[in-house]
Amino acid sequence: MYSHKRTLWPDMERWRAQAAASEGGVFTLPGGTLAVADATGARDALLGPAENHVRESAFLRLGRQTLTERQRTEAVQGLLTVLGRHDGARTTDVHRLIAALGGGGGRLAHQGWGVRAVHAHFAGALAHRRSAEMSRLINTYVCDSTIASAVVGRAKWRTRRTEHALRERFAEHLRRLPVPEGEPNDVIDVVLALDGEFSTLDRAQLLQRLILSTVGFTGITLEWAILLAYQSGRDGAELTEAEARTLVQEALRLYPTAWRLWRVAEKPHQIGGCPVDHGGDVLIDLHAIHRSAVWDEPDAFDPDRWSRATREQRAAYLPFGKGEQMCPANGFALRALEELCLSILRDYRGEVHVAPGRRPHARTLLAPPRGWAQVARRAA
Repeated sequence: MYSHKRTLWPDMERWRAQAAASEGGVFTLPGGTLAVADATGARDALLGPAENHVRESAFLRLGRQTLTERQRTEAVQGLLTVLGRHDGARTTDVHRLIAALGGGGGRLAHQGWGVRAVHAHFAGALAHRRSAEMSRLINTYVCDSTIASAVVGRAKWRTRRTEHALRERFAEHLRRLPVPEGEPNDVIDVVLALDGEFSTLDRAQLLQRLILSTVGFTGITLEWAILLAYQSGRDGAELTEAEARTLVQEALRLYPTAWRLWRVAEKPHQIGGCPVDHGGDVLIDLHAIHRSAVWDEPDAFDPDRWSRATREQRAAYLPFGKGEQMCPANGFALRALEELCLSILRDYRGEVHVAPGRRPHARTLLAPPRGWAQVARRAA
């Protein structure tokens, strides 16, 4: 439907205008998809009666096959166990990380550096004491496939670095590994131990999805938070943990990385007074909800708004979704974002460079426009 080079940002802005002009923020897109750009309608879709929608998680799918509720619970619990196990032991050297990401010159290119930074942050949880081959394969998947496909929207069908080609290579490695006993040490253990009749290709696909949900979404949010902080002058050695937290909150409001959620109707019902048929698609437009009229100056970057946020505004804040669509690692993602933002913004001053007229780049994820942040370490 869309070319790989096209950003969906103009469509998002058009849908936002349609939502503002529609009855109850719910309207139908060309092709029949029901778009929900109202917080109440979104919560109805995400938290309403279970029988209204197909019970699934966008993060835990195998092709068109969705995991059972028991398998989803097992996978999520395993992921949280792994992230919790490595949370206290993480020792990210931010200065070494910035030097590597900036090529020694402190130039952090948008649409990539944040994903690489978060990958380094969660490296132990993804692959704990694995072979150099497996670590290289995960790095290739993160840096080439995730960034090129989910972030930029550029296909690499003729190379060995496409998502499907890398899945075959993941499967080869997984075939050689035993099913772990006891609690998992890393995400690979979670995938290997998942109960069910899954092929190694199925398990490889699930591994890719867990890596994407842990690293891809979080990494692009980090880029937005750093970009917005430098543009608004909210950096400096005096930055507090509380300020870093509201900075991340506001970045996720203004530019929700997972800017749309999908549901499929299990039976005919209504959302916001609009009918949806059995099998009908429902698009929950977080971009429009996060910039709706419930917010004061919705297009402004204002972290201070969170000290005075109303109940209605907090109800219209859904950066990780709700219910079974909710990102399972959201708590660890937020902690990683706050920690990395605090370290970078305290220790590095920076300037953002974006070409005039450049707009956010929206594909699977909502990424910053092409450009970079030029950072330099502050004097001790």
